[in-house]
Amino acid sequence: MVNLARVERRFYAVLVAYDGGRFRGFQRQPGLPTVQGALEDALAAAGVRASLAVAARTDAGVHALAQVVSFSVRADLDPAALRPALNSALPEGILALAVHRAPRGFHARADASSRTYVYLVGAPAPPVLDGYAWSLPDPRAFPDLAAPAVDAGVLRGCLAAAVGTHDFRAFARPGEQVGTVRTVTRVEVVSADWAPLHAVLIEGRGFLRAMVRNLVGTAVTAAVGLAPPDAIRELLAAGAAGARYRGVRAPGWGLTLAKVTYPPGRLGQPGAER
Repeated sequence: MVNLARVERRFYAVLVAYDGGRFRGFQRQPGLPTVQGALEDALAAAGVRASLAVAARTDAGVHALAQVVSFSVRADLDPAALRPALNSALPEGILALAVHRAPRGFHARADASSRTYVYLVGAPAPPVLDGYAWSLPDPRAFPDLAAPAVDAGVLRGCLAAAVGTHDFRAFARPGEQVGTVRTVTRVEVVSADWAPLHAVLIEGRGFLRAMVRNLVGTAVTAAVGLAPPDAIRELLAAGAAGARYRGVRAPGWGLTLAKVTYPPGRLGQPGAER
């Protein structure tokens, strides 16, 4: 008889995409549909009982094209068989794209070297992007702005101040005032030539909860003329002195986790099973 206590744990990673509008965020909440709950229930249906680690804990409404979750079990699982088993048990709006055998000790969050988010905002956004882009005018955010135009140059310039290592406590949720230094490595704004639509790409090593949405909300407020063009720079300075963000938070449905990267050989190395 095999002594399971002596069997070495094996590590696995699952690449997942989901429509955030169908879930109340990633983290499991009693009685509410969440991504973590759906994944753990699907694993249980496949005979796997495990707790999940996640690369980026997305909020309610936030989408993902390439979320990464990891878990460890003593069982020797077949990744090629586990993926279809998961997809047969997952609810509509979530898909397991790949399953990997992961290196020993792999942790989806702790091992990640960067996360890349994309935020879509339009004035207005094309109807086909309903539920995936922030469409202006938005009376909840800007009650007195009837026909806004987003100045892409101001949007780009305002967000540029976020690049680098800063104390982002001014852009954190209330109460999150410890360990608020983060590094943003890249910000790009790509504007469509066929519609008043802008894609904001933000890449960093890690983010505070709501940080990306607060940065985008500030920059959009500046881009429609309701805040100074250097609003983010000013808030970073004020946050270092203890100020808290009180501006516009961009809605969750415009935000998508687009990519998570890992050091070479840490995940998806040549020969890894999918």
